[in-house]
Amino acid sequence: MEHPRRYSVIYRVGRIFTTLYMKLKYRYRTNRPEPSDGPYIVMANHTTEEDMFMVGAAFKKPMYFVVGEHLIRSKNGPKIFKYCEPIAIFKGSVAAAPAREIMRRIKDGYNIMIFPEGSRSFNGVTEPVSVATGKMVKACRCGLYTYRTKGGYFMAPRWGQYFRKGHCEGEVVRYYSPDELSKMSAEEVTEAINRDIYENAHETQRQWMKPYKGKNLAEGIGNYCLICPKCGSYDTIESKGNEFGCKNCGLKGEYLETGFLAGKDLPFDNVLDWGRWQEKRFDEDLQKKADDELLFTEENVTLYEVSDDHVQTTLGTGTLTAYRDRLEMLGNTWYFAEIPAMSMLYYGKTLLFMDGKRHLGITGDHFHAWKENRLYEKCHDLS
Repeated sequence: MEHPRRYSVIYRVGRIFTTLYMKLKYRYRTNRPEPSDGPYIVMANHTTEEDMFMVGAAFKKPMYFVVGEHLIRSKNGPKIFKYCEPIAIFKGSVAAAPAREIMRRIKDGYNIMIFPEGSRSFNGVTEPVSVATGKMVKACRCGLYTYRTKGGYFMAPRWGQYFRKGHCEGEVVRYYSPDELSKMSAEEVTEAINRDIYENAHETQRQWMKPYKGKNLAEGIGNYCLICPKCGSYDTIESKGNEFGCKNCGLKGEYLETGFLAGKDLPFDNVLDWGRWQEKRFDEDLQKKADDELLFTEENVTLYEVSDDHVQTTLGTGTLTAYRDRLEMLGNTWYFAEIPAMSMLYYGKTLLFMDGKRHLGITGDHFHAWKENRLYEKCHDLS
């Protein structure tokens, strides 16, 4: 089925200009799929905020995008939703309503693009998707394309504050027909998606060793790499320009144009290994704490609520305290076991979650939400 005329024109014209933009700015290149009958879903890994343009460069037929709800509240959000009609998902929430809308549009004959990870990876390794994704694909009874982007992570590390220029490419990995999918279990569909879209950016870059040039390459690295590998202190990694260091022990390092790290006392040459060490160190430190012992105190953070009609309301600013099983702030107590989903936004300075049917966010200029999100993962055995 053809998309509504207005969106069909917007997609086709927009695709011409964005594809040219991607080629000129990033030298982006991609293969293209063979034409297929009937509607389909495109599943792709998520590496930059411009992924939809990269994937769109490969597919001529118009697609509707599944995007984070926060895009509605951005400067250009109203125009995007008026003319492009994407399907919005509240990050840090269950996605029942968006899943129903995806199935409705597929039933009406339209194509859908999804980044099933939900959020970009902090360390450059594709996050695995759950079996719920495979169940949804089977329920749609349509075709499935899988798509993988390489190089995008180093163009826009999630923790970083600036885009860089460098090599990036994408490929249509495989097409699964409706008949083929009908013979696969939900688990097998999920396994196929995870296999096809998987990318380890650092492994790829060790083969490429291509430069990713930009300004202030290290700035923001402490949003993710927040435990010092030398002294073990938390939230002490600071950055300026291409350099970073620990304000507690004096550890120093440099973020190189290749995306790797250099430093005399630095035990890692990349963010991925630092992050994996950090996860282990965090879990070990957590085991040393009593069940009801205060773990973290986050000063001067703001609590806000987002309504179903996308209006953001500030509820107050104060101190957030974190325990093994809960968070407390402004008289509120949120037990991890009672929170159905939790996520982080942008650089990791915002924590998103649900309190009953309420969509809440906690944010702050010096807030590193990775710690609280890790507590949630440990509580739900998601790590």
